[in-house]
Amino acid sequence: MEEVGGKDSELLMAEWVDVDIEVALDSGCCDHVMDTEQCAPGYEVHESEGSRRGAAFLVGNGERIPNEGEVHLNLVATATNGSGTLVQSVFQVAEVNRPLMSVSKVCDNGFACIFTKDGAYVLEGDRLGQLEGLESASKFERHNGLYTAKMKLKPPEPFRRQAQ
Repeated sequence: MEEVGGKDSELLMAEWVDVDIEVALDSGCCDHVMDTEQCAPGYEVHESEGSRRGAAFLVGNGERIPNEGEVHLNLVATATNGSGTLVQSVFQVAEVNRPLMSVSKVCDNGFACIFTKDGAYVLEGDRLGQLEGLESASKFERHNGLYTAKMKLKPPEPFRRQAQ
């Protein structure tokens, strides 16, 4: 568990306003990736294994985008029943146009993704045998070929790191 402390973080928590972000569910992405300057103000970027060794992400046009570190986010996704589901996850930091959630990372964390012509559903992996009437942990709407969901970025605070 990481600790946040000191007067600066106390001030940040007192003044925090949740940030609405739109995240794309990406089956071709090997990690969750986002540009923190654009999407996660107030969150501290930490050195990651990839940033230490000078790794880069290869994007669709063949360009390489440097890995600038990682950020540990507290997000709330809206489930199909309207409730909020806390999503605590590590995103790699790079200059991308929009936050991307990796399908493989979502599945590695015990969830399953089902894609339809209208949207994608993230389900608890251990309940796949009971698909009828199963509510999803979150739904991604399909627009122009992208599966996106609006999430709320909560304040940076200590959280348990998920298995990667």
